[in-house]
Amino acid sequence: MNIFTKAAVTGLALSLSSFASAAISGSTDFRVTLPEILVLYHWDDAHLILEEVATTSANDSDAREISDPTTRELTANLGSDSYTINNNDVNTTSAAFPTSISVTLKNAWAVRNLSTASGVNLELTNPNSTLTSVADQTSSVTTSNAVLESAGLTGNGSNTVTIDSGFAPVLGDIKFDLDLTGADSAGEYNTRNTAGAAGPTEDTNDTFLLTLTAN
Repeated sequence: MNIFTKAAVTGLALSLSSFASAAISGSTDFRVTLPEILVLYHWDDAHLILEEVATTSANDSDAREISDPTTRELTANLGSDSYTINNNDVNTTSAAFPTSISVTLKNAWAVRNLSTASGVNLELTNPNSTLTSVADQTSSVTTSNAVLESAGLTGNGSNTVTIDSGFAPVLGDIKFDLDLTGADSAGEYNTRNTAGAAGPTEDTNDTFLLTLTAN
């Protein structure tokens, strides 16, 4: 009786061992639904500080001594006690000292967007183009020809670009011209007549406006 019992138990052990070596697999599917996303990153403040170059008293020696090479002549009879050579004013337009300069705000904005439509549009406007002198409160410089630049985008180099849907951010520049002709004082020029960065309630006075909309 004990012999049969022992054999039965042994047989059961062998059977369980056989099941333990078998492979069983099961899978789980995971899904996620993402919302439409519109994210606009942008600089809040940009300050261009122009510094004067070093000068010396030596003749024809530095960038602020700008020669006009045109010879002016006067032909007149000898005998007068006064002569005036007055043809052709000195040339004040020179590449060494331009009155209008090109400014680039490099990677000043970025867009991240997910949509079911054909991407988004980013528009740039220049609602406050006059920057007034903080010092004299009267004279001013102006911005113009503002465009968006980001290689490969539809509308690159214009005031509106189209950005395809994608979670990775797309970066770009703001480019514009700055006309210094109307400046009469040294110091800061801005749209608020008060030195320093704009406060949180002064954004309506900002020079540039970026607007992001879905197509």
